[in-house]
Amino acid sequence: MYFHVLSILILAGICLYLSICLHAWEDLLLFGRLSAAVILAAAAIMICLVDIYMFIRSVFKTMAELEHTLNVLEESAREDGTCYEESDGLMRQKTPTELLQVLLQREAAAQIMTKEAEINALQSQINPHFLYNTLETIRGQALCCGATSIADATKALAEIFRYNISQKGAMISLKEELANIDAYMRIQSIRFNDRFTLHSDVAEDTLYIQIPKLLVQPVIENALKHGLEVKRGKGNIWISAFRTANRLEIAVEDDGVGISPTILKALNEKLAQGQAERLGSSTTSNIGLANINERIKLIYGTDYGVTVLSAEQQGTRVILSLGILS
Repeated sequence: MYFHVLSILILAGICLYLSICLHAWEDLLLFGRLSAAVILAAAAIMICLVDIYMFIRSVFKTMAELEHTLNVLEESAREDGTCYEESDGLMRQKTPTELLQVLLQREAAAQIMTKEAEINALQSQINPHFLYNTLETIRGQALCCGATSIADATKALAEIFRYNISQKGAMISLKEELANIDAYMRIQSIRFNDRFTLHSDVAEDTLYIQIPKLLVQPVIENALKHGLEVKRGKGNIWISAFRTANRLEIAVEDDGVGISPTILKALNEKLAQGQAERLGSSTTSNIGLANINERIKLIYGTDYGVTVLSAEQQGTRVILSLGILS
């Protein structure tokens, strides 16, 4: 900004100097005629005035955008209760600077949680055990005479790698997340000889809503690992999604072994409090749900998050409640 102002002042000085040296003002004031020098000086001054106008306009535009951002932030903070804070026993409204600081802290925390989720997903899907099982599956299929399953497993694995290392950012469409889940389930279907079936009931108007990357896939993985792998016989997973005016609900349900009432109660209480530390258990399932819950609350506010419904030997239903970002 300072460089721009300095350049305008220098240009204005050059214009004034040229007009004096070329006697433009004398020609215009004393003789009442337009000479080439007068035209040159007038053109230079007009250019300077246009430049000043464009600079002032850009300043006002930047200020208007900043004011709009602060208004949106203040409205969001008022909705989730962060607009006010207690001081000396009294409630006072935070200043725009304090609200901006809250926004920056929330954004930074959300990025950290997203990175952790990406790392956890990579570690889960690229750990030696997972790779060994996948490669063994490919080898076993190769011993048979059919090549279709080999191609499908290899393609699905490549899709998972590509999804996890893509540079699309922290937010992706629900459709992209479902495509990653489909690739993951194709591998599991080959690995477990079609023991598990994925059913989808996703409303069309939810497919292009932006959601945090790697939000739903870990829930699917939990359902397989903790609900269905330990169950005898075949198992099912249902994924559904619908939207309201300002909310997106995604549910992942399985017909696995379920969760005991004591653990379920403690789990939901901790999730409701938004605690990202250990949820009364050291299982990776609880840690994964805590990460997902915390990411949702950081991005959308405290009114959103994860809820778990379950009954022993009947199954588990995990509900992700998200806002809809414009």
